[in-house]
This record gives sequence, C-alpha cells and structure tokens, in this order.
Amino acid sequence: MSMDVFVTGGTGTIGAAVVKNLISKGCRVIALARSEASADRLRALGASAFPGDLKNPESWVERAASCDAVVHAGATFTDDMGRIDRLSMLSLKQAAKHRKQPLKLVYTGGIWLFPSTTGSQAITEKTAFAPIPAFRFMAETIRTLSHGTDLNLVVIHPALVCSLTEGPIARMTQALRDGVPFRTSAGPETMWPLVEANDLASLYSLALQHARFRMTLLASSVPGISVGHLASHISARHGAPLEIETAGTGTDQNQQTDFDAGYALSQRVDTAHTRRTVGWEPEFATIEDLVVSLSR
Repeated sequence: MSMDVFVTGGTGTIGAAVVKNLISKGCRVIALARSEASADRLRALGASAFPGDLKNPESWVERAASCDAVVHAGATFTDDMGRIDRLSMLSLKQAAKHRKQPLKLVYTGGIWLFPSTTGSQAITEKTAFAPIPAFRFMAETIRTLSHGTDLNLVVIHPALVCSLTEGPIARMTQALRDGVPFRTSAGPETMWPLVEANDLASLYSLALQHARFRMTLLASSVPGISVGHLASHISARHGAPLEIETAGTGTDQNQQTDFDAGYALSQRVDTAHTRRTVGWEPEFATIEDLVVSLSR
C-alpha cells in the first residue's frame, strides 16, 4: 500500500513492530524522534526520523497532519503522561482541521481500559470502559477524538504485548534464568490476554488499509491464559520450575502512576469482531506458539 504514515513511539515495542510492518507493505514512514539515538534506530528500521517530542506537539503535529495517516503508539510513562497524551492529540486534531479530507488516525488504547471478567465472560468492543486510574486519561482522550469530522479514527486496544525482550513471557523467562520468583500483582488464577508484537503490527496495517474508519478493534491472539498456566508452559520449555510471587503495589503507591496495576486484572477477550472486520489472522494464535517463539 502506498501511503505516507507518521508514527509516534516508533522505537517502542509496539511502534518499532508497526514501523517495520508498514515499510514491508510499501509505506513511507516518518517517525517522531526525541533524540539522535532514537533517530538512528528509526533509520535502521528504514523510516525517516522527524525531530520532536510528545511534550511539545507544536514541533511535529503540522508534519503529522500532512501525511495520509498517523499511528499514535507513543507514551512518556511519566507522572504527566495523561496530560501530555491529551495535549498532543488535541493539537493533532486542531492541525487536521486544515485538510481537505479527514486525517486517518490509529490511536493505541489498551486492554487495561476495560474491567476484569469472570467465568465465561469476555471483553468485546462494546464493553464499557472501567480503566485503572493510571489509564483513565485514555478513555477521556478517545471520547474527545471520536467527536467531530476532522479525524477518521481507529482505536486499537492491545492485550499484553509480548516480544523477545518485552512483555510477560520475556519477563517470566528472565526470572527463571535468574533463579528468582516472578514477582507480579497477579495471582496464579489471574487471566491474561496476550498478543505477539508483530501480530499486533499486522493489525495496525490492516486497519490503515480498511475502507471504513471509526472502528474499535481488540488485539488478542491468546484470549486469556492463567498466570499459573503460562508459568507452567515456560517451566516445561526450560525444564525448570518458575515460582509465582504475588505482591501488592503498596499503600503508598500513587494510583495515577501505577502502570503495573493492570496486571492484577483478570481478563478474557473476544476478538471475533476484529477478525471479521479486517480479516486479522495472527500467526501466534496459541500459547504453545508464543512460548516456543519468545521464551528463549
């Protein structure tokens, strides 16, 4: 597909996978770079680096709005993350007012915007938000972006993203190698939905190609697996037991910046709508596939 796409967060776990996928599809990718080191990493992926910072949207939103589409996968993970995210998206929405056609925007939400599920319940695109406090800003930003005609908006809510170096499988594997328990706010029975980073990136590409925007897509290749079951798969893969140590976040933890609180949510996800709407078929669709590929 021939398209100019501006990407924020292009060196992160999600963003880097998206950049590589889009370039492989023939897109011209311009990615926001806060430093020369980030710019070098983006160029190594095949993207053009555009200097700027999420904290200063005036430095990049005009360039972003001049592209065919924007993928927002960036986040600061600082105390003021919500304010920065909201300001950058409002600035982009304002810059898009000057376009002849609405700007395509893929906004990265997250599964932690949704509540825990029980039994056979599953989160769908129609499930009402009930975000952990640290992600509450996303719900507000999504509502704001959904209003008006300046943007053609797709919101993608990834499950827990897994890669060779990031995510639950990589962290569990590293704990096993280090000979220490895997410490988490989840218990052995807590259900985690998972998605492999490159599978997730393929969904972003499919969303950009889709004729109908204004969509909500859930991205989970493994709908839900208990933490204990996941640990047993990793233990079997490496021939050594992995102990789960459940730990609270502490009473002195600021809920507005407790980004790990989401791991305590027990969730199952239904992606039938996503698969039906855009034809997404993740390669790593079973826990066995994920563990064999990522637990090295």
